[in-house]
Amino acid sequence: MATVSLPSGLSSAQLIAMVRARRRLVLGVATATLLATAVVLLVMPRAWTASSDVYVDYKAADPISGRQFSAVLDESYLNTQVDILSSRAVTERVVDRLALRDKPEYREEVAKIGSDKAYALLIKGISDNTVAAARRNSRVIEVAYSAESPEQARDYANEIVRAYIALSAEIASNAARSRSEQYNAQLEKLRAEVNRIQDELTTYQQKVGILNVNERDDVANAEIGSLTASLVTLQNQRQEALGRQRTIDELLRSGRPEDLPEIGSQPPITDLKARLNDAERRLSEARSVLGPNHPRTTALIAERTELQARLAREVKSAVSTRRLDVDRLAAQQRDVERLIAVRQKKLLEQKAQRDTLLAYQRQLEGAERVYTAATQKYDDILMAGNISAVNLTVLRQAETPSIPSKPRVVSSLAASVVVGLILGLCAALLLEFGTRRLRSRDDLVRGLRLPVLGEIGMVG
Repeated sequence: MATVSLPSGLSSAQLIAMVRARRRLVLGVATATLLATAVVLLVMPRAWTASSDVYVDYKAADPISGRQFSAVLDESYLNTQVDILSSRAVTERVVDRLALRDKPEYREEVAKIGSDKAYALLIKGISDNTVAAARRNSRVIEVAYSAESPEQARDYANEIVRAYIALSAEIASNAARSRSEQYNAQLEKLRAEVNRIQDELTTYQQKVGILNVNERDDVANAEIGSLTASLVTLQNQRQEALGRQRTIDELLRSGRPEDLPEIGSQPPITDLKARLNDAERRLSEARSVLGPNHPRTTALIAERTELQARLAREVKSAVSTRRLDVDRLAAQQRDVERLIAVRQKKLLEQKAQRDTLLAYQRQLEGAERVYTAATQKYDDILMAGNISAVNLTVLRQAETPSIPSKPRVVSSLAASVVVGLILGLCAALLLEFGTRRLRSRDDLVRGLRLPVLGEIGMVG
């Protein structure tokens, strides 16, 4: 005959039978737990919670710090605002605003444990009862405060929000003030730099005597051009004079310089030549008629000699004059060359001076542009000092709560029922497992592995 294997462990029928047999115990434990919870709820002090909603908005660009905000940073920024709300700085402002250190309770604590410990406990009590949390996917922060009375919860919650807004405004104004002081120092340096360059430019203009840096050099160039043309003319005249001087020198060597047109055409020499020719003619006639020793012939010879001497002197004087012309033209040429060199040097100096003035002007314009840009930025900083980069709006002020937040009676009683049933079931099962009894058919079949021939009584 084949053997039949029976399952091990407890079946649901066995567990139900155990619980049914111990149902009074389960209900008793549940009832006791419910009653104990009710007693605790009656004894527990009431706590009241008031909450306020604050909307946090900010500009995409902070005019004070120049920081650029991004939507990706919303969560971290809101978490920072939550930390500020829960910070000691806000709590200390609440203590000062509500004058909590002037209350008798605080003074009693100071008398008992000292001012430092009492103040630390006061700050810790407010911080522990304050809850600030940013709503999901939102820029709204909920600020809640729990207190022993509804009015206290309302007042503290509203005061925490006001202290937070004041602290945020102070942080923004401090940043603007710090940046304003930095810009003041920078503006002073830039202003001093502009004044320095302007003074140097004015001093240099006074030194070189140039008022208009854009003044053209047409007059100087025209003067140099005129001098250059005069120099060319003098050079040509000097070459011509040198040519005439060479011709005169050749005629002097040949003994007939008066034949030179420039010399022979001069009126004194022309007159002397005419008189000399007339004396030669008369001398020739006298020789032919009177003889060489006649007094008249002798007188005419003396006259001719005197005329020849005078003509030689005039020719010599004219030749000397021609030589002086060459020297005069050479001296004039040198003077014009020297004057051209002076004018060119002065023109180059003026150009260099204008270049220096242009460099000063470029430095001045650059410094003025930087100063103007810094001044505009400084104006933005001053405006931003009165406008906070963070815009805080109280969407909902804390109101006096109508029901306490602690203890939660309904939820606590419901939880006590569930906990009591669980404890009752655990106690029933522990008793059943400690002393096993036959509660159902499965106890024989599974536990003792005996065949069941029949059942008497109610089958459940």
